[in-house]
Amino acid sequence: MFEVRLLGPVEVWDGGRRAPLGGSRPLAVLAALVVHLGEVISTERLVDFVWDEEAPATAGALVATHVSAVRRALARVGTAELVRTRPPGYVADLAPDRVDARRFEELLAAGRSLGRTEEAADVLAEALGLWRGRDALEGLGQSFARIEAARLTELRLVAQEESFGLALDLDRADATIAPLLAHVAAHPLRERPRGQLMTALYRTGRVSDALRVYQEGRSVLRDELGIDPGPELRAVHQAVLTQDSGALGGGRAARPVPAPRNGRSRPAPSHLPPDIADFVGRAEQVRWATELVRGVGDAGRTAPPIGVISGRSGIGKTALAVHVGHRTADLFPDGRLFVDLRAADTTPLEPADALARLLRAMGVDPDTLPSGVEELTGLYRTHIGHRRTLIVLDNAAGEAHLRPLLPPGPGAAVLITSRRRLVALEGAAHLDLAVPDEAEALGLLRRVAGAGRSWAEPEQAAEIVALCGRLPLAVRIAGARLAARPHWAPGRLVGRLRDERRRLNELSAGDLELRASLELGYSDLDPQERRALRRLALLDLPDFAAWIAAPLLDIGTEEAEEAVERLVDCHFIDVVGVDGTGLARYRIHDLAREHARERCLVEESAEDRATAVLRLAASWLDLARKAAARGPGGATRHFPEPAAVRPLGPETEEAVLARPAAWFAAEQAGLLAAVTHCADHGMARTARDLAGALIASSAALYNQFDAWSRAHTAAMAAVRRGGDVEGEAWLLAGLGQLRYEQDRFEDSYAYFADALRLFGERLPDGAAVALAGMGTARREQARYGEALELLETALERYGDTGDAGARAGVLYGIGYVHREQGRGPQARAALSGALALYRAAADLHGEGLTLRSLALCDRAEGRYADAERLFLDALRIFTGLHDTFGVMYTEQALAKVELRTGRPAEAGRRLMRCLAVARERQDRFGEALVLRTLGELRLAAGDTEAAREPLERAADLWAELGLPLWRARTVWDLAGVWSADGETERARAARAEALEVFRSVGGREASERAGDGTP
Repeated sequence: MFEVRLLGPVEVWDGGRRAPLGGSRPLAVLAALVVHLGEVISTERLVDFVWDEEAPATAGALVATHVSAVRRALARVGTAELVRTRPPGYVADLAPDRVDARRFEELLAAGRSLGRTEEAADVLAEALGLWRGRDALEGLGQSFARIEAARLTELRLVAQEESFGLALDLDRADATIAPLLAHVAAHPLRERPRGQLMTALYRTGRVSDALRVYQEGRSVLRDELGIDPGPELRAVHQAVLTQDSGALGGGRAARPVPAPRNGRSRPAPSHLPPDIADFVGRAEQVRWATELVRGVGDAGRTAPPIGVISGRSGIGKTALAVHVGHRTADLFPDGRLFVDLRAADTTPLEPADALARLLRAMGVDPDTLPSGVEELTGLYRTHIGHRRTLIVLDNAAGEAHLRPLLPPGPGAAVLITSRRRLVALEGAAHLDLAVPDEAEALGLLRRVAGAGRSWAEPEQAAEIVALCGRLPLAVRIAGARLAARPHWAPGRLVGRLRDERRRLNELSAGDLELRASLELGYSDLDPQERRALRRLALLDLPDFAAWIAAPLLDIGTEEAEEAVERLVDCHFIDVVGVDGTGLARYRIHDLAREHARERCLVEESAEDRATAVLRLAASWLDLARKAAARGPGGATRHFPEPAAVRPLGPETEEAVLARPAAWFAAEQAGLLAAVTHCADHGMARTARDLAGALIASSAALYNQFDAWSRAHTAAMAAVRRGGDVEGEAWLLAGLGQLRYEQDRFEDSYAYFADALRLFGERLPDGAAVALAGMGTARREQARYGEALELLETALERYGDTGDAGARAGVLYGIGYVHREQGRGPQARAALSGALALYRAAADLHGEGLTLRSLALCDRAEGRYADAERLFLDALRIFTGLHDTFGVMYTEQALAKVELRTGRPAEAGRRLMRCLAVARERQDRFGEALVLRTLGELRLAAGDTEAAREPLERAADLWAELGLPLWRARTVWDLAGVWSADGETERARAARAEALEVFRSVGGREASERAGDGTP
């Protein structure tokens, strides 16, 4: 079902697909239209909504850009018509029931109209279940979003308090206490929920707690507002003082303690471990488990309520089950039984032993117990059948071990904890326990560490919680260590926990040890599951797709997916989302990964570990090479041939590489981790090959240079340690290409020159790459004579049989130089040669670049129709490749044709799109180029005031980039502005300065402008 979601982060979903809405501005545009659903919002109002009081001069045009971005994103899930153009602006054309906030309001109104009924409670629960975050419109800070979020938050509070009131009316006081405690703590000035909490506490016999809640509320109201509680809250207080059950309703406060059954004087067994005094959070999970066990003895039920709480080691499964057991103790007058089915041993407790323990707990003489499982099961069912008992079965290993322990009828309830999901257990309800949110984890840390400890730097507490992965056991141990060492500042523990190789050693306090808990969970796995976990943990990958298990384990991809999913079922691996290729992404919890890595180092030989890593690297390299060839950036020209590749199989490859750029985006962090691992473990050649793959990745993703730089730095250290001169040369060339992409042309030239020195005469192809890189850097710097010499030398090195794509790139550069120096025929000859080679190599990206360059030749010679035809051909290619940069640069060039052929409006719209892309991608060269063209457009229209700002900004950017020719071209345009504004001498000096630059670099403008040196 298609849906716009506002109750949390703003999102658009259609079934299981989420539209990737991109940055905050498109999100704000969509949110503003949906908040004002059905209302035509003018462009001016949208500007006010999106930018508040800080709108740029181009905000009106940017609104159109952002609307287009929203429509493109929505088109991916088949709903592009949601945002319609309606003069003077736009409207969201959407049924109200497709917006979660509108459905929430409708359900709230319906629930309040149904009276004090079960149906009303269900409707309100459905309404509250629509909320996905703490606040509505999360992530948007604009005024309209804050106002709407505040309105919806108030309605949510109303719904919650109506729900609490219904629960009390329906005699569910037990279930309301935990959520009311959290609600009152979050909203201490709201008197209605405080009165509800007092009522619930009174009904469950906790009169003193109810009075304390009132005293706390009175203090808060006096301190914060200087007032006393209102009449309603005071009336509740008086009723508690006088134990007026008539005013406070029925409940369990006055219920007598049940008499022993069958005349027994023996006390009911209570084997639950003590509740945790500092138990915090888990309100939703407590409510789930409490409601489940409250179903015991319901009319019509013939089987016991069974709840399975599953989760990883240290997540707090047992603590939750025990806490719920104590909260619901009055439901089970015949006892609360607890059996640890694993205890501290690595071998599960046999069913016969567990049955014997349960029978002894119920008073059966140990000497009369049979020995066989069937007889024990029959005796157990006989004794448990007539008892109202809670049974907590802790650390269950599997369904088969549990079935004999389940009671036969509805009189008992069962809570089971397990590291596995136990999905085959008939009739069970399941709760997957995840790590708590940051606020709950911080609350636990502070409670355990002690109220007296100073948290003057809250970021240190947050980092401790993060380093513990918010795992409750780890957080508890960290808090215990701080409590035991009051002289430690929290920052000291942070420093000790940051080293992941010693983190498990640090997470130990008294008899609490995280490693022991993790070891217990690890021992639950079968040998193949352990091997899969060890191998997946080996590289410290931040996340991964299931296919990587295939090369790591040397198995097929279907087997690999099954192996990963089994570890998901055991809660060792989490599913963290779906990547852009449509594949699920998985992650091992940090602490579990470190433990599994330790086991890998102990249980597997160095040779086996290295072989597994090399197989994975070979598969990555094969996929990366193929993705680069299909991707938008033409990155194969910068991707040296790897030493070894390992295909995954055609069907898997097709699925993985259907979207090359998305695949690179998903795998980039993993590739970087693999480079680091290989560099640190003596696999230098693999490290440099993977670094080459990251060049392709960064080129495909545009301007994501951090991974490129870090990978090359790590690989460089490895090849230098191993004396690999050739590898060092290739990595230097990679760094030269990186600096080129960053517009740092002098640094780029220096890296390529160092690479050339190392390549020498031994590696002519490498030398050709370095020479081409040096020539390209000089070309961008307008040092045309030097550039031409270097590029022609590179072409000679490649020879007639060299790599076609590489030769095409050099010819492209030669044609570029000839064009910039006004040698049209030579430029066309070189570019035509490049075009033929690119087409022969099926390199669409190179073809598009060359068509654009040929069009520039036509444009320079005034053949505008021919130029426009070639620009449009190039634009079709780049659009098909999803090459945003190619589209932007081609549109900028086409806008100049439109400007020169009398179509300024079309040119202006095109340039505003280009400017948004350049700034989003942080492409300073592209931004300067577009700004200069905008200035030319406004100058041609006679608007010198509007032309001045973009031209001056462009000139500043050219100066920052160290590109004197481009700055001179822009200064020439500025001279036109200054001349029109009467600044004659300034204009004359600027043109003289520009002409000197044109002459010094041999640019075509030297002859074109020679007769136009005066204003």
